[in-house]
Amino acid sequence: MTSPADNDAAAAPREKRGHVSKPGLSLLAQGEPMVWLTGGSLALCLLMIFGLLSLVIYNGMRTFWPGRLYQVETVDGAVYLGEAAGVEKFDLTEQLINSFPPELAKAREISQQKFEAAGSVPFEVERRQYRTGNFDIISNFDREGTHYHTVTEFEMVAPEATLPEWAMVIERLSWGRFYGMPVEFKMSHRRPISAEEEQLSDIVQLLQSNSYRITDADQAAELKEALAPVEAELVKVRAANIDAFIAENKSLTGELRAKLKSGEEEPLADVKSDQQNVVSVVQASVGPEEAWDKFNEFHDEVIDRSARRKEIEEFEVGEVNSQEETARLELRDQEIAHPGVFIVELANELARLQGQVAVLDAVGEKNQAISRQVEKRYGADSPLTKFTQEVTQGLASDLAEQQTQPKKRIAEIKQLVAAMPKSTQTAVESFLRIRQESTERTVKLQDRIRQLNDENARYVLHMQTAQEIDKDIPLSEIVRAFPANRLGIAGKLGVYMSRWGEFLMDDPREANSEGGVFPAIWGTVAMTMIMSILVVPFGVLAALYLREFAKPGPIVSAIRISINNLAGVPSIVFGVFGFAFLIGNVGRYIDGGPKNADLPVMSSGSWYLLLGVLAATACGAFMMSMYAVGNRRQLTGRRNQWLGKFALLLWVAATVAFLVALATTPEFNGFFTSHLPNPVFGKGCLAWASITLALLTLPVVIVATEESLAAVPNSLREGSYGCGASKWQTIWRIVLPHALPGIMTGMILAMARGAGEVAPLMLVGVLKLAPELPVDFSPPFLHFDRSFMHLGFHIYDLGFQSQNSEAAKPMVYTTTLLLIGVIALLNLSAIWLRARLRRRFQPGQF
Repeated sequence: MTSPADNDAAAAPREKRGHVSKPGLSLLAQGEPMVWLTGGSLALCLLMIFGLLSLVIYNGMRTFWPGRLYQVETVDGAVYLGEAAGVEKFDLTEQLINSFPPELAKAREISQQKFEAAGSVPFEVERRQYRTGNFDIISNFDREGTHYHTVTEFEMVAPEATLPEWAMVIERLSWGRFYGMPVEFKMSHRRPISAEEEQLSDIVQLLQSNSYRITDADQAAELKEALAPVEAELVKVRAANIDAFIAENKSLTGELRAKLKSGEEEPLADVKSDQQNVVSVVQASVGPEEAWDKFNEFHDEVIDRSARRKEIEEFEVGEVNSQEETARLELRDQEIAHPGVFIVELANELARLQGQVAVLDAVGEKNQAISRQVEKRYGADSPLTKFTQEVTQGLASDLAEQQTQPKKRIAEIKQLVAAMPKSTQTAVESFLRIRQESTERTVKLQDRIRQLNDENARYVLHMQTAQEIDKDIPLSEIVRAFPANRLGIAGKLGVYMSRWGEFLMDDPREANSEGGVFPAIWGTVAMTMIMSILVVPFGVLAALYLREFAKPGPIVSAIRISINNLAGVPSIVFGVFGFAFLIGNVGRYIDGGPKNADLPVMSSGSWYLLLGVLAATACGAFMMSMYAVGNRRQLTGRRNQWLGKFALLLWVAATVAFLVALATTPEFNGFFTSHLPNPVFGKGCLAWASITLALLTLPVVIVATEESLAAVPNSLREGSYGCGASKWQTIWRIVLPHALPGIMTGMILAMARGAGEVAPLMLVGVLKLAPELPVDFSPPFLHFDRSFMHLGFHIYDLGFQSQNSEAAKPMVYTTTLLLIGVIALLNLSAIWLRARLRRRFQPGQF
């Protein structure tokens, strides 16, 4: 039932309304296209990022996976054995066939037949690339001498490559990889020389080498007659020793051979001990399987001995050299303190002459010992004894004559040293003592190294290439070896993990294309951490002043614009600045003072006058500043403003005067004058690289810190002021703690950019191969003066400066992956610290 009002409304005529647009119904008004556009852009960016990372991860992770070895024989007679490196397809056309060189006549004939069989229509063929290695082996093939070979399918004799069962990959310390078949494993047993044989050999050698001293023909014949029984006795003793040595080693397993003094090898049973001088017995395990088993048995021992030898060479020999260099630098200091006398040259000459005299004395003593042995063995009345004594006396006379001039020069040098100051004499004596001790210790160390090398030289793996070229490879030269086509999944995984361990923990080799990158990892992390320690404090202080203390104005605006523009300056410009100013001026100034840095040097009177002006200006600036700050209530605003500006002007003048006085001082000759002309800080090093990258990333830290300071709520500041805190107390206790997460964000961005920079580092400190780490266990542990390796430069070096570019491509991806991982690890550490700080200062909830 309807009401009267409803009836009236129904009876009333309906008014005609115009069209009114309804907001929200339009597609553009809803913003759907922009949502799709922005979302699609984000998806595209993520796709490109993940695509790049996937490419790097895929190629980087598969670099060390061992592949199979393929053997290919071509129609021109060449045989290649190597790992598959790539496959490409192309269309074979008649024009391409006609362009084949004459040496590929057989391949051209085969390809022409296939081309005609295909109806003279271009068809697709494969070209396969193999890493064949064996770079040090010279063969008669025209294309030998490269690490890679490319074979097209119409060049192959067989349609498919074969997989030899015992084909081996051998990774060597030098010359790259070797591919071949194991033939035998050889282990040498060196024949010991008895005391009697050595004594007779010394007697014969002494008399034979000095027989020219007997000028009389009758005496010469008499000497020959007297020496004949000794030579016969030597042959007899040597033969007996050889027979005993052969009998002792006949029980050895495997094929036994005798290695002669000439280097030839003969079956042990065919050796004639009275006619041949056997150096060692070679125990050969013939056959691929036997050779592989012996290799696995002895390779670890050889590697351990090689590691001990390397440790001796790097640490003990290095310590001896360091002590000798320290003594030389002390002499150099004395030379600088007493100009006009070449103390270092005199001390080196004195040490050299004393060493020469000592060697001649040792030779004379040995000759005398041989003479006494002849007299004891053959009697005092023996003609042989008479001739030996005559020869020995002649040699002693020659040695004395050879020592005359050195001894005379030694006396002259000692007289010159005696006339020098006491401190110089003490330095020379210390240098000579250390030099003698170093020589004696070096002889002992070299003897230990020789023993290790001789022991390692016993073990040799005899290989044969696919071209049937024989090659003996000492086990000490082999880093890793494995029969690639016999490995299962477990074996391949073991090789893969071993290669990764070597890559992360060892030094590079083969022009950085093989081995490890441990020095580059160490250098990258050290440089990045020092850069962060330098850039964060200065960046935070600069941002703190700009945000909290500086009054808005044109100067502050210009500074902010300059900082923002500085972030866009190419990094190579910072490298040029570091090279020209930090190395060319600051570093050379530290080494040898203003003269070494090519700076003008003031006279003493002018410099002390400038020093007085500097002191007066600094005192005036200080007093003016204190007066302006302490009398603000008594002074008008205008007078206080002018006093402050005048004080600032005085401070600027004092700073300029200080820099001029520092740069032109005649009283400073550097901290490392004794090292010159070898620079310490006047070259690229860790310090200048870190400072250069700190300047490069400084705008990032300043901008991020300013944003984080601006994000701190004003209510916190006002609350602190309300509690009676001063402005600095508020900043230190309230503002900075709450801004720390933002400051850490700036540090993360700075680390990410600095760790990946390469261009400036090429000018200020990075090296292709650094002999020493910038951080080690020798005092002072952190060596700012050392150059270093860097992962970014390592990638550049592999990609553009490697003599083996094809082999370097996989290593480029792997090193890139490692660099990304190092930067990610550093950033994650900073992110974790930032998260902790954020939770610590998160406001509580009521």
